[in-house]
Amino acid sequence: MNRILLFIVFLTFLSCGKQSKESKENTKDQTTLSEVATALPIQKHASIPMDTTLVRRLSNKETSSIFTNNRQIQLGISNTLYQAYTYKDDTNEYYLVLTDHQKGINENKDTLYDNVYALNLTNKNYRFKKRSSIKGEIDKEWETSIGFWNQYSQLSDLDGDGHIDPIIVYGTTTENMYVDGRLRIIAYYKKKRVTIKHQNSEISDGRLTKINKNFYTFPLEIQEAVKEKMRLMIKNGHAVFADDWEKSMKNRATRLENL
Repeated sequence: MNRILLFIVFLTFLSCGKQSKESKENTKDQTTLSEVATALPIQKHASIPMDTTLVRRLSNKETSSIFTNNRQIQLGISNTLYQAYTYKDDTNEYYLVLTDHQKGINENKDTLYDNVYALNLTNKNYRFKKRSSIKGEIDKEWETSIGFWNQYSQLSDLDGDGHIDPIIVYGTTTENMYVDGRLRIIAYYKKKRVTIKHQNSEISDGRLTKINKNFYTFPLEIQEAVKEKMRLMIKNGHAVFADDWEKSMKNRATRLENL
């Protein structure tokens, strides 16, 4: 009889422990998702943080003068060009232009966009040459808007070699705002470019981050700058990454997910 009682007590103890652990995990998950759901909106069309000794944002007048309607057509720009930056190094002069296309205005009077387009250009005597481009558009079945997340972008010489190392971020929102939206982080180093693709999700095993393996060949200063932006996204409620994502990235993981 005593053995039976002890066995029952032991099972009860295990069950309580398991429920307590599950409760803590669920509470942690729900709190994190709650933060995402109540996150402040991204600052639309804010300036990109930059090293002002090396980079300059063009005024509206300068932008209109340099990027005339004809030049925009030549460059394949069909969206509204709302922001432009210029910077130089010992090899070239560069321009970064950001554009988006307005989809409409919702019942809350929020302006919605269905695609974004950015161009990184070299310039010699106002003869522009496309260096790279960034294109993004919403999934019309479930996403409501898209935009450049300039507060997480950056135009700085991160590794101190005299060359600007751009980091450009854009993301989408849905009816649940950032809870199940997507984001992209595009980082440049000299002539190389890598992309980190992330999918938010209401459930932990639905979150997935794909990292281009060449990211880990970039200077550590650029890698750390990207990680810091990911930390800020979590803090501000705009992204939730897999458990132990920083440890996984130290091990050069190309996928971050909860299996």
